[in-house]
Amino acid sequence: MNATDYLNRSALYRKLVYGPYREFAGVYAAKMSNEGLGRQCTWRSLSLFRDLMDWHVGNGHAPR
Repeated sequence: MNATDYLNRSALYRKLVYGPYREFAGVYAAKMSNEGLGRQCTWRSLSLFRDLMDWHVGNGHAPR
């Protein structure tokens, strides 16, 4: 399973795409698809992206 297949089925990706950082999540997902990453690497990358965005908001920075 490659990144594109995973992204089509991922609940984590749907949460990110419909969240406050949707533009960043979409660009990041497109980059992962173009790179041809596998499912595990894509999942881990999205998890790190989510954690980074949570940390960013937790430190008082609002999405712009």
